[in-house]
Parts: sequence; C-alpha cells; structure tokens
Amino acid sequence: MALYGPSTATASVTANTNLVTIAGMDLTIVTPGMTINFGARERKTGDAWIIGAVTPNGTNGGTLTTAGSIPTGYANAPFVIDTTGYLGTDASYAAATSLSLLQTLATLFGPATNLYSGARQIVLDKLASTALGRIAFAIAGRTWGDLVHREYAYTPTGGAQIATQLMELRAFPDGSTPIDALRVDLSAGTVDFRQNEMAMASAATTDLGSAPAGRVIISGSAAILSFGAGKNLTRLLRFTGACTLTHNAASLILPGSANIVTAVGDTALATSDSAGNWTVRHYTRRSGYPLITPQVVAGNCGATGVPAGVTRYFTHGIINTAQSLVYQPAGRRGRFSKLRVATPGPPGVGETWTITLQKLFSDTALTCTISGAGSNDASDLVNSVLFEAGDRWSLKVVSSAGSNRSATTRAARSPTSPSSRIRLRPRSPTAGRSSQPTTRPYGSRQPE
Repeated sequence: MALYGPSTATASVTANTNLVTIAGMDLTIVTPGMTINFGARERKTGDAWIIGAVTPNGTNGGTLTTAGSIPTGYANAPFVIDTTGYLGTDASYAAATSLSLLQTLATLFGPATNLYSGARQIVLDKLASTALGRIAFAIAGRTWGDLVHREYAYTPTGGAQIATQLMELRAFPDGSTPIDALRVDLSAGTVDFRQNEMAMASAATTDLGSAPAGRVIISGSAAILSFGAGKNLTRLLRFTGACTLTHNAASLILPGSANIVTAVGDTALATSDSAGNWTVRHYTRRSGYPLITPQVVAGNCGATGVPAGVTRYFTHGIINTAQSLVYQPAGRRGRFSKLRVATPGPPGVGETWTITLQKLFSDTALTCTISGAGSNDASDLVNSVLFEAGDRWSLKVVSSAGSNRSATTRAARSPTSPSSRIRLRPRSPTAGRSSQPTTRPYGSRQPE
C-alpha cells in the first residue's frame, strides 16, 4: 500500500544523484525495497525509484538513498512512498505483472513440464452434473462471450425430450443474456452453428470474405467479376436486384460456364478453395425455372439434296446457298451443344460430309465430319457455343467433290416458353427418292 506523509512533507534531490532529503515525515517505518515517486501526493506519477537505504533524522525527516541515479532534480516536492519494490512506470509495472503471470502459465503448460505424465491441461471439474464449466472472456467496452460445458435438454417438434451434454461458444450482445453461436453435442459428436446474414452491394469485386457471415444479401445491378480473395469459405447468397455474375474459368466458375443475370429472390451457394478461387455450386431461380433447360433441335432431310462439292446452309427445313437466307434467331439465351449426325449411307471412299454450327455468319467450334465408305454417323459432344437471344444461327453442310448426294434436314419448332422443348422430328425420304442418303443432324440447345 502507499505511505503518505503529512501534507507538508517534501522531498529534495539534486539531478543525477541518488541522495534524497525528506522533511516533515517520520522515516522509521520506511524500509529498503520500497519505492518513491516524485511530483504528487494523491497519486504516483512518473518513474518509481527503489529505496536502497534509509537514514531517519528523528521523527521529522532524514535521508533516503535510491538504488539508481535520479536524472531530474526536485526541490521541496510532494511525493508518495509505496511498498511496491519496482523501478518503472505504472504501465510497465502492469506489463511486468502480466508477463510474470504468462511466465507462470508457460512453466505449467510448457514442453519442459511433465504434468500428469506429459498431459498439460486445465480441468474445470465440478461434482454436480448441472454445474457449468465455464471460461468467460470480458474486456471493458466490448461485447463479451464465454466457452461453457453444460447439460442441455430439448424437445424436437413432435418428439420426446432429449438430454445431452454440450460444449458451447456463446455471445452476450446485451451483456447478460447468452446466445449460442456454436454447439458441440458431446453425446453425438456433432456440431451445430449459427450463421448471420449481412448485406452487400454488387460491385466488380464483391468481397464475400469481408464480413463474418455465412449468408449474404447482394443488392444492386453492378456486374460482379469477382467474389474476392477469401480462402476456404462457404457463402449462401440471396439477390435483391438484377446484376450479372461474370463467368471466369479460373476464379469465378459458374454453372454452364456462362454469365448469369440474377433476379430478385434468386439464391446461390458459392465456395472458395485454398487459393481464393470461387465456384458457384448451385444456383436457384425464385421463379422455379431451372437455370439451364435442355432442349432438343433435330431434323431430317427434305426433298432438297446437297450435291457433291458444294456448301449449303439450313435451319428448320429451310435450305439455301447463303446464311442470310436461312438464319434463325436463337429466341432466348442458350447454349448449343452435343451435335450428332447420322445418315443411311456413307459419303464414299475418300469423301466427306462436314456439318458445322454457324453463329452470326461465322463457323463455331461445334462441328463434326462423316468420312469414308464405312461410316455414316459423327458427333461433337465436347464443344458448345453460347448464344444470346438475338444471335442468329444455321447449320453449314459442306460436301466433298466426289461424295454421294446427301439430303438436308427439315425442321419443326415448338414455342420457346421457359418450359418448352424444341423437337425437330425426322422425316422419311419422299417417294421416288428412297435411294438418296438421308442426313439427320441432331443437336441440343440449353437456354440459360
């Protein structure tokens, strides 16, 4: 405790010396190892100096010799003498006390300790089964929490009461009422945890890892190119606006490998890997329509054949010499894939029939070739091509110079409502032309 002299007591010392003259205080109760602070009577200020020797002069003063030299001089200054034998400021003394505690804990749990034959642990043991084993974390001005081991009884809807043991991590937002954040069922060895929902605005980089929440509401219409660099995260997303998720094969992988325009109420599940690359695992439209609806486009030859050594274009039973005369709009956003072609006979030795999907007057990667005298079918099940609603398409057929004459397809198409299916049904050769090969290209388009 602090020892205060009379209100008239003073201390004097010359700078850079260690001899202190005290006036107005009985020094017979002061012993070496105590400390003296200069400059105030009601509190300790500045550094504390260890007292090395005491020489009383009766009961009204004397001299003190400090262990170290005092750099600042004082003349008839107020002072406090304390039993604390420590040289330093209050803050440094508190730090030293905390360090001493940490050193004690390190000794108890450190590798050099052989407590319980090598097991180093803290046990909060209680005899009553209803008692709590609890570690609380509280810092002034902050929301506090605790880690608690307790018994828990619950009754599932329509079931019987169940009692179990829990290890819980709890928060106290109001300072008194605990809210479970994480529950470990010690009887079943399972985990139940709570996830908060936070709002974010769409932006080129919408950083899903910037907030501690497992559920995220994304508003706005700005295009999203990235979900940020968060690693090993799982986020459930809910959209409240129409924004575009931009597919990136490395860092933002989307279903169908294509951009997605969100709608109010749509939801998605996204995860990131250890490098911070994101994948949208599931995407659900609030409307109930699937993100991608497979549709079939198929057809067979009509009465018009494709002579050898020419190029022809056709869509839905229309065949002509130029794309502009047969082009059809996609009608809705979608992906063409899985091109298959079958014919009753082959094109002939050394000859070919090549069928290629065209988009806006240009060949695409979706193509296949029937060749030789022993083959009458071909397919491309690898490539795919994304079409917007207004993009136009056709199939290009190229026959080699010496190939057998081939006929093209005729198509019929159903309405393109979100749930419709397009089927271009095969047609048998017309009478009198049964000797001509019948080419039947098949393909599928997956609207998005």
